[in-house]
Amino acid sequence: MPLVRTIACTCAFPIVLGLALKGTPVGLTPAPSQAAFLVRFHHAHYKVGDPSAAMAEAVQKLEGTRVILQGLGVGVRAGREFVLFDRASAGDSARSGGSAAEAYPRALEQLRAWGLRPEPPAVNHSRAAMAMGELPVDHLAFVADDFQAVVRRIMSTGIEPTVQREDSVLFEQEQRFAIEILRDTDREEIYWCPMHPDVRSADEGKCPLCGMALVPIPPPKIGEYRLDVTQLREPGGATTGLKLAVREPETNRPATRFTLVHERRLHLFIISTDLRYFAHVHPDLQSDGTLTLQHPLPPGEYMVIGDFLPEGGTSQMVQKAIIVPGTPVKAPVLDERKGLEVGMRVDGVLAAGRDAKLTFTVTDAKSGAPVTDLQPYLGAPAHMLIVRTDLGDAIHAHPEEQVTSGPSVSFHPIMPAAGGYKVWIQFQRGGQVSTSAFELQVTR
Repeated sequence: MPLVRTIACTCAFPIVLGLALKGTPVGLTPAPSQAAFLVRFHHAHYKVGDPSAAMAEAVQKLEGTRVILQGLGVGVRAGREFVLFDRASAGDSARSGGSAAEAYPRALEQLRAWGLRPEPPAVNHSRAAMAMGELPVDHLAFVADDFQAVVRRIMSTGIEPTVQREDSVLFEQEQRFAIEILRDTDREEIYWCPMHPDVRSADEGKCPLCGMALVPIPPPKIGEYRLDVTQLREPGGATTGLKLAVREPETNRPATRFTLVHERRLHLFIISTDLRYFAHVHPDLQSDGTLTLQHPLPPGEYMVIGDFLPEGGTSQMVQKAIIVPGTPVKAPVLDERKGLEVGMRVDGVLAAGRDAKLTFTVTDAKSGAPVTDLQPYLGAPAHMLIVRTDLGDAIHAHPEEQVTSGPSVSFHPIMPAAGGYKVWIQFQRGGQVSTSAFELQVTR
C-alpha cells in the first residue's frame, strides 16, 4: 500500500496627482535647504470580494508567507514588503485609481512634492507593488524612519489626515487619492495558526482563514512525527477499535501532550484503499499519552491518517497503513446525507500546485429549499477531506467562511498533484452529521 504524503490542514483610490494640494503644488521639489526624510514602501492595500482567494494568489506569485499585521490587515509578506487585503463591503466608495503598478509612480511624485525621499525609486524594484497585476489598489503605504517628523512635514503643507492612529496616518484627497504613512513595525513573527502554520504574526490574534487563536511558534523539530497503530480485537478476532501512539521525530519518544484543534486532540480519518469506506473519528487521550478508539472495522485494507498538533511541535498529518484480517467484503459507498442534498461547484480549472475554489451548496432533500440552519461542526461550518485516488496525498480543510448557517460554503485547497481525487464533505444540522462524497480530476 502506498504511503500518503499529507498536507496539513485568503476599491480603489485613484492616485490622481494632477491636482494641487493646499500649500504645495504637485511636482514641487523641496528647496535645497530642506532635508528630505526617507520613507520606504511597505505595502499595497486592496479591498476584494474574496480575501482568502486573493491571499492564495499572492502566495503563489510572491512565494511568500501569509501574515497578520495588527491594525493594518492580513496578507502576504515578500521580504520587507507586503500586499494586504480587506473584504470589500457595500458601503465602500466606488474608486478607480488603477493598479498599484500604475499608482506607484504617482505616489513617488507626491511624496517628493511633500519633501520626502521614497524608496525604492521605481515600481519595478518592488515585487509587492507589481504582484497583483491589474487589481485596483485601495492605497499605498510607506514606512517612515522618523514617523512623527514625516507626518508633521506632510501636515505642514495644509493637508489633514483622513484616518489617524498611533502608528499610521492615512492622507486622502477628495476621495480620490490616498497614501498611508506608517511607523516602522517590522518585528519578528512569533505567533502562528495551528491549522495554517504559514499564517504568522508578531502579536496574538486570530487566524483570518479559520478563526483559531494564534499560538507561539515552537522551536523547530526536524522531521515528521510517527504514528503507531495497534488493532484492538475481541476474542473471536474481529477488530473493535484502534490504539494509537504518537512518537517525536529524532528521539522517537512518545508525544503525550496535544493542543486542542477544532475541539479535539486528534482527528483521525480511516479510508479504505478502494475509497468506499470513510470515517472521521476522534480517539480518547489516555493518562499514558496513548489514544484509544472504539470503532469496529470490517476486514480489508485501510489508510489511517492522523491530524494533530503536539505541544512544542508543528501541525501534523501522518499516516499508517493497516490490514484488518478476514475475508474482505465490498463495503457500500458511504451515503450519510441525513436529509441533505449537497451540490459541488468548481470555479475555474483544477490544476496541480494551484489554488482551487470549491463551493458546496446544501438543500433540504425533501423540500428542495436552501438550508440556512447549518450548525458548527467541531468548531467549523464544515470539514472536508480530499484524498488522491492512489492515496498519495491528503488534505484536511475547512471553509473560508468562519461562521455561516448555509446554504453555501467555499474552500480554497491547493491541489498538490495531477490525478483523480475523492472528496468527503461533512455538515451538521439538527445535531446530526451528514457526509457526502464527490470526485475531482486535477490537470497538470
